[in-house]
This record gives sequence, structure tokens and C-alpha cells, in this order.
Amino acid sequence: MNAFIFKSARYDEAECSVLLDYAYENGPTFREVIQFPGAKSPLNDEEKRALDKCIHGLHMAAGISYYKAFCPENIHLEIAPLTKEDADFFYKFYLFGLGEFAAQNDIDLRHVINFPVGSNHHLRASRIKLPEKSVVPIGGGKDSIVSLEAMKQAGHPHRMIAINAGKPILDVMNVAGAENAIHIKRNLDPKLFELNEKGAMNGHVPITGILSFIMTCGAILYGYDSVIMSNEGSASEGNMEFAGIEVNHQYSKSLEFELGFESFIRETALENFKYFSLLRPLNETGIAALFSKEEKYFPHFKSCNRNFHIDEGVRKYGWCCNCPKCQFVFLALSPFIAREKLISIFGKNMFDDEKQEDGFRELCGLKGHKPFECVGEIEECQLIMAALGGTEWANDLLVRKLGAELHVRKLSIEELKKEALTFKYDHNIPENFLDHLNELIHASK
Repeated sequence: MNAFIFKSARYDEAECSVLLDYAYENGPTFREVIQFPGAKSPLNDEEKRALDKCIHGLHMAAGISYYKAFCPENIHLEIAPLTKEDADFFYKFYLFGLGEFAAQNDIDLRHVINFPVGSNHHLRASRIKLPEKSVVPIGGGKDSIVSLEAMKQAGHPHRMIAINAGKPILDVMNVAGAENAIHIKRNLDPKLFELNEKGAMNGHVPITGILSFIMTCGAILYGYDSVIMSNEGSASEGNMEFAGIEVNHQYSKSLEFELGFESFIRETALENFKYFSLLRPLNETGIAALFSKEEKYFPHFKSCNRNFHIDEGVRKYGWCCNCPKCQFVFLALSPFIAREKLISIFGKNMFDDEKQEDGFRELCGLKGHKPFECVGEIEECQLIMAALGGTEWANDLLVRKLGAELHVRKLSIEELKKEALTFKYDHNIPENFLDHLNELIHASK
């Protein structure tokens, strides 16, 4: 496949759908369809122009799912040309967003990805006045629940939003009160999966980044000016180095991406759009401490990735108790939820299972590298494991074994919590929203 082509992108107002077209030169063509049920209609001319600008960025970002099948050096645009600044943004999005993919497929993409520059002028951002409303994306796990509860406690106007919501997301929304939730559906072209079955390259893409571009379109179609993410400060920590770059499984959850993305959207699409993570000042330990107060969600939240498999027929709901996500969430919550309660949530005591040893070793930096999953920092995992030695978990197999090998500070649970709820990371949170987070932290003490 000699070249990847960005063909066209448009909004079908009658179907409330964005249509994204791609192709390989002398190869397969693809159409991705993103549906926005209940979208505003009819759109006025100003809204149509603003939406077109959002769709341009979405088209470029979503193309990464199809580009990765063959990763050709040639990229052609049959759409609006890119400025050097635009090309640099998407070069970085593809290079770092495909960092894990590149490492696992042993391909150095630094001199492969090449977006053509064809304009000296940006698409000028729309100055459309967006409604002063917020959305909180719900992912089914503990983090978005904490952001949601902060907004609810503060009485701040908001709506929940989800893209391709599966059972855990719907369950969480139902507990929270889902009457006004926004549901968007992303439909990848089935031909992509056929190519994968025939041996095309496959792997991790910066899904949070793609979904963020989708939510910029939602700002016009549903009426909001703020997207409140739930990415922690420790999401900026990489996993390993490969081909001269730091590979971060959570690149599109990092502060670096957040700042770059918001700037890109404000400069090229929506001048009055706000995008930030409410939980950025905290690490995963602090978020776990806050979540531990939300007992009504305990039977419903899920983080295990088998709940969110792209193929709905392959999804399995619950906790598999045998993957880095399950291991990490169990570890993060163990200082703050009573032992028997946590075991009942997962259906298993993962600290008393020798088969889990390698996984917990990787989390604690005692083996290999940080797992390619959305897990916390090695340092915080070490501090949690060491602190458990002074708790009701002390006699469990892996707590005893790994705790003896860790040469870190031995904190009490109260000291661990106090430290974890102290802001330690830079953030991009507007002042009034930062007050909402502070209020939730104060209420948890």
C-alpha cells in the first residue's frame, strides 16, 4: 500500500451522522460513521461552518485507526490542506499515539509519518457562542465517577456523555441518574477488521484522543462549551523507551496532549471551547481514596478491559482478576476499602494468588516495565504495597513477599491518603472548577 488518502468528511444532517472517508492508493476504501442521536436540527449557517471545522480535525485524528494497518510513508489529502502547525500537531498525535503499537510491531515511525503541508493559513476558528454547559465523559471506571460526583456535589450544570457505551457504562449512568445523558455511536468500517484478520498491522491507538475530537463535534450538536475529563496526573508517566521516544500507553490522557489538543481546537475550530481534566492534580491513589466514599457504585463500576472490547461479541462483563487493570485497581483501592468488601467486589483476593505475582511485580517496578495499561505510577504502587504491611492485608501472600523487597517509605494509611490528596501535578483546570474538586476532597476527610 503506497499511500494513505484522506478522501472526504461531511455531516449528514438528516441522519445526524458524520461520514469519514479514507482509502489506500490502489487498495481498500473505508467509511467510518459516527452517529449523534438527538442532535440539534436544523443547524444555522454559523453552526454548520463551526461543525465543518470540528469535522476536519476529527477526520485527521480518526484516520489513525486505518493508517496503522500498513503505515505507508506517503499521506495524501483530498481535503483542506494543513499548515505546518497543523501537520506538526498530527505528526505528534500519530507518532506518540502509536508509540505502543510501534514498539509491539517493532517499527520506527519517526521518519515514516509524513503529513504534507499545503497552506500558510490555519482554518480560522469559529467564534460561535457555545452554551455555558459541561459534559462529563463516563468510562465505567472509578475516575469518571469521582469527576461526576464532584460536579453533582457542587451543583454545577452538566450532562453525562458516552461513546459506544457498553453495560458497565450504562450501569454507572443509571446509578448516577441517566435521564439527560448523551449517547454517541462510533462505527468503524468492518473492512478494517477483515484486513487485520489477513495480517495487517494492529495494536493500540490513542482512543481518548479520537473520542475527544468526536466530543468537539458534540459541542455544536448538543450545546456545551466544556468537556471535563477524568485523567490523573500520573497518566503523563511513560511505560518504556523505544526507537528514541518515550512510549506512553496513556499518551492521549497526558497533560501534554490535553494542552496541545485544547490549543489546536481553539485555534482551528472552536475559539470558546474548554477541555481539561478535573483530576489532573492527583495521582491514582488520591482518586481511589475519593472513590472509596461512593459505595453505591461498588457493584457496578468496571475497569477490566474485557468489558470494553471493540468487538461486542467478545466482551465479557465483570473482573477477570488476571490482567494489569484488575491488579492495579485492586491494589489502589485496598488501603481504602475494607478487605472483605473489596474481595466481594472482585470475587477474589488477588493478593493471595501466587499466579498474580508477576503482574504485581511489574506494577511495583520489580520486574520488566510498567504495563501497557491505564495504571498508576510505579512509585505510588510501591508506596501502597508497603503501606499494606500495617493493615489487615499484612498476612496475604503477595503483600508479605513484595513488601519485603520494597525499600520505600512505610506510610500509615492516613499518611498515604493525606499525601495522595495533596496536589502534586500541573493542571489546566479553570479556577471555578478547581473549587469543585477541592470541595470534594474536603468532604472526604
